Amino acid sequence: MKIFFLSIIVFLLGAGSAQAAEAFTMQSGLLRMLWALLIVIGVILILFGLVRKRFGLGRMQKGTINVLELRQIMPKTTLALVEVRGKVMLLGIGGGRIQLLTDYPEDAAEHSDFDALLAQQQ
Repeated sequence: MKIFFLSIIVFLLGAGSAQAAEAFTMQSGLLRMLWALLIVIGVILILFGLVRKRFGLGRMQKGTINVLELRQIMPKTTLALVEVRGKVMLLGIGGGRIQLLTDYPEDAAEHSDFDALLAQQQ
C-alpha cells in the first residue's frame, strides 16, 4: 500500500518535469500508460477492500455459527437461516429484535436453501 502511494507521488512530481524537459516519445508514453494502469489497479484494490470490509464479502465461516442464507422481506426485515452446532434455525430479524421462528431437525443441515426446508416443513 505504501508503494502505491509512493508511486503516485513520484508520478505526479515526475509528470510536470518530464513535460518541460523532453518531447513526447514512445518510451515516455509507455511509461505514463504503465503508471496510469498502476493507479487504476490500486484504486480498484482499495475499493474492493472497502466493499469487502463494509459488506463482509469473503468471510470464512469457521466458527460454530454459520449463516446459511439471508432473505430480505422488507427494507428493515430479514429472514435468516442459521446453523448453530448442527441445529438449523429460522430467525426473523427486524425492528431491533431477533426472534426464533422455527427449529429444524438436525438432519436439515445439509439442506441449505429455503425452498427445500419449507417443502420439508409442509
